[in-house]
Amino acid sequence: MSKNSFSCAALLGLVLFVPTPSWSQSSLGKPAAEPTWLAAARYGDARELERAGHWAAAMQAYQDAAERGHGPAQRRLGDIYANGQGDVQRDYETSLRWYRRAREQGEEIPLPFTYPGVRRY
Repeated sequence: MSKNSFSCAALLGLVLFVPTPSWSQSSLGKPAAEPTWLAAARYGDARELERAGHWAAAMQAYQDAAERGHGPAQRRLGDIYANGQGDVQRDYETSLRWYRRAREQGEEIPLPFTYPGVRRY
């Protein structure tokens, strides 16, 4: 093995084992992000439960997906709380919080979105 071959192999080894930015100190101790497919599947479950009229189960499924960062689920929760659908009482503040989180995930929600007498989130 020549000296150049050894140097290339050593550099390649370093590249493969050098920590990436995702290994930064800020991410140590935090749980790994859940796969997006899991949140999307839970959102699909919620849609089916809602269509079947099972509001309590649908809300739990929407909540699960939304807490995992699923934008469409967050938006749907905003809609549900804004309109007081199913077994859910109208709650403008909760609606705005979900809309804000959905917007952070890239969902298209018109700005400004507010209700009379309710703080913006």
